[in-house]
Amino acid sequence: MFARLNEPNGFEIDYGKLPKILCEDVANCLDEDVSLVRTMYFGTIPSARSGFSTGKQNAFYDFLERSCGYDTHIHEVDVGQGEARADEIWVKVALTSSLLFYAAQPGAYDLVVLVSDDPDYAPALRTARRLGKRVQVVGTRPAEEARGGPTLFQKARVCDFPPVYVDDHAAEARLVRERVMRVCKGCGREEETTWAGPDFFCSHCRGSYR
Repeated sequence: MFARLNEPNGFEIDYGKLPKILCEDVANCLDEDVSLVRTMYFGTIPSARSGFSTGKQNAFYDFLERSCGYDTHIHEVDVGQGEARADEIWVKVALTSSLLFYAAQPGAYDLVVLVSDDPDYAPALRTARRLGKRVQVVGTRPAEEARGGPTLFQKARVCDFPPVYVDDHAAEARLVRERVMRVCKGCGREEETTWAGPDFFCSHCRGSYR
């Protein structure tokens, strides 16, 4: 998605900045102030089973909620029981349900920003607009050589503003990690790290845990 930056070590998103960046984009389009009311994240996590750790995913979701202020909605999926697509379906149903629920609540929101260009969301967005809500869609700019299927941008009557491509904001949304000295929560020793989460464990404690 952010290949245009040619990052040799990969690209990390600053999830704390991203909602504010997108709000500023909408505010510039409207030429008026926009207040960020709620940032919602929908995701799934595999059900716990022998030999598989969900620690990193749980830590990421916890980071979004505690450090970035996201309202997270995470569903446990048993991928070992023929539910390979259950994660995708659950996210779509949960997101659509929440979008329309809040659209029906007086004063809950005036404008919704959907970060997805999946055409399956078109009916829900049209309904939200019929309820008097304004809609902005944020997607990714397709590669020139890609030949994917239709996107939400190609659907009629789904948004009120020109499409926004999140990779156009790549430089602003890039996470810049700084190396600092932190005290390990487990043993109390100091170690240099780029980890910015609330709890830090040194390499020795992480190795012992593994």
